[in-house]
Amino acid sequence: MRKTQIRNIITNIHFYLLGFAILNFILKNTIEISLNYKFSYLITVFVYVSGIILFIWNFKPFKKLAFYFSIYILTPIFTLLFWIFGGIFFGILTSILLYPIFKSEIKAEKENIVIYSTYQGFLSSCCSYDITEKQFLVLEKRIKKLQLHDEFEFNDNSIIKTKQKTELKMSYKEYDFETKSNKVIDTIITIKSD
Repeated sequence: MRKTQIRNIITNIHFYLLGFAILNFILKNTIEISLNYKFSYLITVFVYVSGIILFIWNFKPFKKLAFYFSIYILTPIFTLLFWIFGGIFFGILTSILLYPIFKSEIKAEKENIVIYSTYQGFLSSCCSYDITEKQFLVLEKRIKKLQLHDEFEFNDNSIIKTKQKTELKMSYKEYDFETKSNKVIDTIITIKSD
């Protein structure tokens, strides 16, 4: 195979994976069913790696397509600049560019229920969590979105399943202004009723 044939194959794979990632993102935010997190993250990593490779290949001789592929090379550059200099400007740019590839952390998992902490960006509020249910082998359905005011240490025992419902049990600290102290409050949130 010649160099141009290899570049064309990688370009086709890049755009197919990009289309698949965009479709997955749209389905996740509209009907709340998406690919399993590990598969969707792997697709996103392949899109970024192929974008960097194609930027280098399209740079000499410079082609118009290199403008598009420059997004993939600018992401690590702006991240490095934000890390070195800080500041709001680089923070906002880094948040926008890292949003698609920032890895969500699994906080708890029990049977087919998974709790993820989601990336909200540099200037966002704290503690957003997605609770998903595994469907078949490669799909997940978001069943609840939590926006909390404090970090929580979830564990596998936080998720309680019975025949009728699935619940999330957690404890959090709330400041009491009358006694000027923190008090621990236990709460149970119903995730899913069967």
